[in-house]
Amino acid sequence: MLKPEKMQRVRLIALRSIATELISELHHLGMVEIQRFQAEGFETGRTVEDYDRISSNLVRIRSIKSMLGLSGQYAPDVEMALEKALRFAEDFHIEDELRRKHAALEKANTEIESLQAKLKDVERLSTFNFDFSKFHSSALSFAVGTVPLKNLPAVKEAIKKCSMCKFESAVSAKEAIIVLAHPIEDASPELALNRNGFVPMDISGFKTPTQSKSEFKARISVLDKEADAIKKEIAAMAVKYKEKVLTIDRILTSWSERALVTKELGFGNKALILEGWIKAKDYASLQSTLETKFSGKANLEKIPPKGEAPVILNNPPATYPFQFLVELFSLPKADEIDPTIILLISVPIIYGMMMGDVIYGIASFFIANWMMKKFKKGGLGYGASSLWRFSAIAGIIFGIIFNEWGGFSLYELLEHFQEWGFFNLAAMGISGPIYAGFSRSHETALLIGITILLGLVQVAFGFFLGALNAWEHDRKHAIAKLSWIFIEFGGALIVCAMFINLLPTEPYLTVGGAIFGIALLAMLATEGPIGILELPSLLGNVLSYARIAAVGLVGLLLAELINANFVPHPEQGIVYALIMLPILVLLHLFNMGLAMFECIVQGGRLNLVEFFGKFYHGGGRAFAPFSMNVKK
Repeated sequence: MLKPEKMQRVRLIALRSIATELISELHHLGMVEIQRFQAEGFETGRTVEDYDRISSNLVRIRSIKSMLGLSGQYAPDVEMALEKALRFAEDFHIEDELRRKHAALEKANTEIESLQAKLKDVERLSTFNFDFSKFHSSALSFAVGTVPLKNLPAVKEAIKKCSMCKFESAVSAKEAIIVLAHPIEDASPELALNRNGFVPMDISGFKTPTQSKSEFKARISVLDKEADAIKKEIAAMAVKYKEKVLTIDRILTSWSERALVTKELGFGNKALILEGWIKAKDYASLQSTLETKFSGKANLEKIPPKGEAPVILNNPPATYPFQFLVELFSLPKADEIDPTIILLISVPIIYGMMMGDVIYGIASFFIANWMMKKFKKGGLGYGASSLWRFSAIAGIIFGIIFNEWGGFSLYELLEHFQEWGFFNLAAMGISGPIYAGFSRSHETALLIGITILLGLVQVAFGFFLGALNAWEHDRKHAIAKLSWIFIEFGGALIVCAMFINLLPTEPYLTVGGAIFGIALLAMLATEGPIGILELPSLLGNVLSYARIAAVGLVGLLLAELINANFVPHPEQGIVYALIMLPILVLLHLFNMGLAMFECIVQGGRLNLVEFFGKFYHGGGRAFAPFSMNVKK
């Protein structure tokens, strides 16, 4: 679990005569990530002869699938010989009928949209009792449209100058609707309209507003029925042909993938060769399957690694939220430590120490759980919500440790419920604080010390992991990582003995100085003088963990301030309580949201910057086997 799945590079040599059967079998097994093979005497980069037929039929079937509304649906894996599959696809033709139905549906929908727009214009013109179908004349020009309401006085003033003009207007929202008739030879009214932001309406087909409204609604009703009928016909076709379409799509997709993967193989006169990667634990199973299926016509062998091995993480399902975080950040390389299990511990601890409130933690848990149900499993939203939900549990645990319940201690919270008569603490045998807990507001110095100690431990552990990562291929770099642990440990002893009097000066100052000096020499010997420049950075990394205390204290102080000012008491009356309770809840929700955001951001920084930077490089490439698994 602390390392990605071990991978093995393999070479498969087989007779060319079994190429189709071999590729189909590998496709079903889904074990091998195939890489391009190139060698003198072998032809590469070619697809099977029928690839064009496969491709054109697949495009046509997917178009049918889309027109039937079956996109995103898939048939189970099914196998069929290539020639039979192509004949099966080529004998199936419903696309012309579907196109006619979709064209008719589009035409009806387009006309409906046009009529709905006209209906809106008719509604705007309803104050005018005109028959707009008569707005045509050899002597008059007509203008119907809108201008901004603020420009209406200017329009009226301009129209007054035209003695032969007929003008009416009506106000609607922030616009003025204008109807104007003027002599054709006089263009000044239309110029005045244009200067004032006139937008014309299309009144073609309009009669009186009442008649037009009735006619447009009647026509829309007819078109809606036509569109519904076409949709039902398409839906009936989808039911009738669904299984066939999805089956053909699945079969041709498989053959298309197989046709394309042949570009990665090397073909000789009588043999073919492929190379790739496989899980090391699957090697024996694949070898046995090939021997059984092809009776010595295909030979699998291990070959030395070449390039970066692909990566597949191997963690229990319960660690999904933290594996998601690793994958979101960057996959480890094949020889790197997989930090998933480490994050399973560090992320909740840091989040919980910052959140540290039972009620906020419970609310976080249920909000995150609700959000998980809203997202598709495997997506970004689902992964982030599952990570948040897991961390919320730590928030509840630390809330119990800190004895914080929405800014109260448990006893204080119960006392407020007792004030309102919900229960009697004395009758329950409770006469004082139920337990003390660790008070963050009263033990601030100790809290900061604990968080800095946590930083010392996590940063040192990061250096240790960095040494493990480097040990196999760069011992010098690994020793440098280990030396930083002792620099950190020696420096901590010096600070505790000399500056904060946490330890006796002797012998801890001498011991700390000796450890620090020897480790510093080891670091200089491995990293050179430039390593000295990293010393302030190390101090900054460790001190950064004090933000855990700072974020937690700010959230606590805000919660206490909200409670002090907005918690209602019985003597203030029920009306006051009904007013204050919603405000109290809203303010706590705001504080909780702020706390959640800070916990995620600051916790993410500590884990992914201060901690990951000591050992993690990432940049791994995900294992992508040649497989029939449908990518949904």
